[in-house]
Amino acid sequence: MYNQQFRCGERVISLQVQCDSNGTHYSAMDDITNSFPNATGFKVGEYDVMFLKDENDNLYSPSRIAYFPNQFVDVVTDHGRYFPLSPPESLRSGVYSHHHRNSSTSSLASYFMAVPTTPGRARSPSSPESMIPPFSPMSLSPGYTSPGALAMMGLRSPPDSSNSSRHYPLPSITVFPGVESALKFYVPPPSPEPVVMGTYSATEVAAELSRLLMEGHSTAIMNLMDNFHKLAQCQHDIATKFDKVLEGQDKVLEGQDESKRRDEEMLRQQLQTNDQLKVVQEGIDAVLTQNYELHEYPIPRLFVILPEKKLDSKGKSFFDTFKGKSLIQEKFRLYFLCECGDRKKGDEHYDHHNLDTSGPGKMDEKHPERIHLADHEGYEISRPKKFFEQYGRYVLGVLRVLKVCVYAASVIAPPVVHLVTEMDVFARVAEAVTKNTLDAVNVSIDYLRTNLSQEGLLESSELGNTPGQGANGSANSLKALEGADLRQLDTFLRNKDKDKILGKLYRITTSEGHVKWVCLEHYRYSYNAMIMSSFLRTVQLNQGLYEPYLCKVTITLPTFIVAEDFMGHLVKQESTINELDVTLTWAFNTLELDKIVESICRSKTKVLRLDLSDRSNGIPYEKAANRYRPLLDLFRNVILQSLSLQGIISFGFRTIDLTPHEPPSRLRTYHHLNGIGDKDIDRISNILWHCPNLVDLRLGSDLGSRVDDQLCQAIKSLKYLEVLYLWNFKHRTESEVKGLLSSVVQGTKTLRELVIVNTVVDAVELETLVQAFSRTLEVLILDPVYSEFNLATIMRNESARSQTRLSTPPPPPPKPTASGWKDPPKPAKAPAATKIIPFSKLRQIHLNTDLSDDSNQQLARIMPLLSLTHLGLCKSKLTDAVIKATDFTSVRSVYFCKFTGVDLVPMWKSFPETGFGGSNQIDSISLERLKSPGLGTVLECLSKVAIKRLWIGSMRSSYLKALFNTLNLSKLEVLAIVNCEYKWETEEVLVRRQKQFSDKLRVYLAHNNQCSDVGDADAYKTNTRGDQSTYYTRFRTDMVSTYTNVNDMNLRHKLMVRME
Repeated sequence: MYNQQFRCGERVISLQVQCDSNGTHYSAMDDITNSFPNATGFKVGEYDVMFLKDENDNLYSPSRIAYFPNQFVDVVTDHGRYFPLSPPESLRSGVYSHHHRNSSTSSLASYFMAVPTTPGRARSPSSPESMIPPFSPMSLSPGYTSPGALAMMGLRSPPDSSNSSRHYPLPSITVFPGVESALKFYVPPPSPEPVVMGTYSATEVAAELSRLLMEGHSTAIMNLMDNFHKLAQCQHDIATKFDKVLEGQDKVLEGQDESKRRDEEMLRQQLQTNDQLKVVQEGIDAVLTQNYELHEYPIPRLFVILPEKKLDSKGKSFFDTFKGKSLIQEKFRLYFLCECGDRKKGDEHYDHHNLDTSGPGKMDEKHPERIHLADHEGYEISRPKKFFEQYGRYVLGVLRVLKVCVYAASVIAPPVVHLVTEMDVFARVAEAVTKNTLDAVNVSIDYLRTNLSQEGLLESSELGNTPGQGANGSANSLKALEGADLRQLDTFLRNKDKDKILGKLYRITTSEGHVKWVCLEHYRYSYNAMIMSSFLRTVQLNQGLYEPYLCKVTITLPTFIVAEDFMGHLVKQESTINELDVTLTWAFNTLELDKIVESICRSKTKVLRLDLSDRSNGIPYEKAANRYRPLLDLFRNVILQSLSLQGIISFGFRTIDLTPHEPPSRLRTYHHLNGIGDKDIDRISNILWHCPNLVDLRLGSDLGSRVDDQLCQAIKSLKYLEVLYLWNFKHRTESEVKGLLSSVVQGTKTLRELVIVNTVVDAVELETLVQAFSRTLEVLILDPVYSEFNLATIMRNESARSQTRLSTPPPPPPKPTASGWKDPPKPAKAPAATKIIPFSKLRQIHLNTDLSDDSNQQLARIMPLLSLTHLGLCKSKLTDAVIKATDFTSVRSVYFCKFTGVDLVPMWKSFPETGFGGSNQIDSISLERLKSPGLGTVLECLSKVAIKRLWIGSMRSSYLKALFNTLNLSKLEVLAIVNCEYKWETEEVLVRRQKQFSDKLRVYLAHNNQCSDVGDADAYKTNTRGDQSTYYTRFRTDMVSTYTNVNDMNLRHKLMVRME
């Protein structure tokens, strides 16, 4: 006979168990309810006891439970929950804190106050187990509370903190330390009252609660409920205060960041102000110097005395020699010198150290910066003796300086001239003239030194041969003439210039305010240099960029005042600026645009890119009409060769047609990078009809464009077209673009570049076009083309058509002669049949479209023969064979879509950094929708190879983090993250590596509206990045550029495909 012991509170009863037909012992529910009428459930230790079921998974009737030998079965009644009366010995005293200790139930209330409120762990108030305060072993888990217990006693649960944007851990203490199921609770310090220590075991707490419940002490229970309510409210208040504190911390951090930005801006403005003050001070000094020197130097300061010039038998002039007569009897000529040598600021003396005598100067080879004789017949001296008394020593010193300059010219000029064989005659003439001048200078120096010494006008220390070299060996400076001496010089000249252009020299002022007299050539060059310097200052002040090797200026003009000033300087540049890239960012009117276009036409700019950045949709109808009419003058400009227009809205409505009688435009390149609507087609067609010489035509943008038969006919008229770009085109009425590609085949003779992006074209027309120009195509980009592209058929047809078979004619029969039959001469050997490989000139191929297996096989056959600079492929069945066949030696950029990391192993092996002995020039990689297996290989390789541009599309956040953790940043200049699961946590990985960023690195974030899996949307938005990223961390503002209005394909083509 077996008995089962049941326990409810302190009552323990032993009941006899029964046995079924299978020999299984059980306790019947009827037997148990006889002793425990209120029994609703049973527990053994921490586990609930379930009612037994039969073989059909149905409960027995009456209910029965299993037999648990040598264990107590605790009875759970509807009056209260299960309370373990024998807790483990490890349960010890707990610490609690509470400031309401005025009731008799303070000990019990303190225990209840130890229960925390943690979001996400609450039970449903309607569940059966939530009717009594939680004292089951489950309720003793860390941080657990049952709102059902509060609901049973009419208490309100604490506010649901799950709605809060943050969860903050509060300080906690353990009631029973050292136990696995220890109860941790929050102890909010609402007031600086002392902490009260209490010792209550679980048995005592359970007994106290049972006593209160059984005896019906409603007052104590009400106090307990009040304490629960106050505790919940206190915890809610603390959480609210913590929220406010952390919000305040966020504001403090934002304030610190803002303060730092203000400090940096103030420092930048201070430095800019200091630079401006320095420029102003230099300008003031220059003005003062200029005012002084303009008065002191009314005529050239450098002049020499040489013999008269005579004409030889051929009519050429040469310097004669002195006759050995006295100063009074000899005939002298005064020649002024061009002051093209350097003179440092503040110099008051000239000597051979100050004047550049080392050969070609800093201007160019045509204008060496050394002093030289002016191209003038010279002036006769009226009173020689008086002249030499006053200027003799000065003239002798200048002659010695001129001797060094002429000697340097005689040494340097001949080798430079003799580089060209056809210039030998001129070289001999120049050499003869230089030698004659040098002889005349030597003669003058010897003559003056001798006669001035005899007349007592020259000291013995000044008889040296080196200019400015005294007897003591020191370099004595040659003091320049000033003021009265120069003004008095005019009285010694007999044949004076009526127009006051002394010696055909022109007076100029340097940037430092010094006055110089130079010849006409140096005057023109100095004027151009001064104008160019002023122009470059204007470009620099507006954060523009000048590229001297390309003669290109890139600038953004924010206002019309700035634009007017810039254009005024541009007009003066003549042919200095060949290429101009201008962006207008203000709401211009037609008159302002007309002035800008007029200035551009007056300049000699040959290449123009004009971005109007127009956002004028809200302009009234009457003001918007003909808004872009001044742009038509650009097509009439005879100098402009390349024109690119962007940022234009409603081009057709805001312009007019070019008249039929106008001469054809000389444009060779036209880029209309704007959406072409139904009303714009007529205007674009009219422009193309007036541009018959176009070689490069690019139409469309990411906004979408339309095409009709009229535009097709206009493109058909372009007989010299070699480059065609089409972006986002659709037919006006059809679903496919029809007629456009066939018009290109009928029109042009040679097509070198074909780029079609995001366009639905007719498959037959596309194949016909590609096949027609397969021999001349250098660039073929289809990205993507939503049509079937059968490359295999094209290659087979072209191979068959290009096969040249030269048939050999039969040999002629032998001819009879007097001596017999003579064999005819053997014909020349016929050349072997040649086979022209289609697409042999391809340098860039980008096929983001599905290719058949046959097409991939045909493409793989020709890949080893191509010297590609760009390769772009979309994954299909046999594209891995194309990659294996590619020679990556000359490739500079790649694009792969839907490939696995294993497929790209041949490319990675071509990098020298991977250790496989490869050698390539790849510095731009675009990877979209990369798949497993082999992602680890991709990450490992990107951590080794040093590239300049990386475009990542449609990648999950976990892979982005792994990539950014190991990415090689040594040479990276562009990192484009497009349509990826990019979150603030992902950006935080990059932030930790920002010290490794190069100064050129720019990070681009972009996504299209159709992409739903882009992670945190705020991470892509420009207007929310600054506020949201403060919660985590943020980039430096000069390192991240976000573009929410940039199409992802446009970004990829801009950064990756077209690498000039």
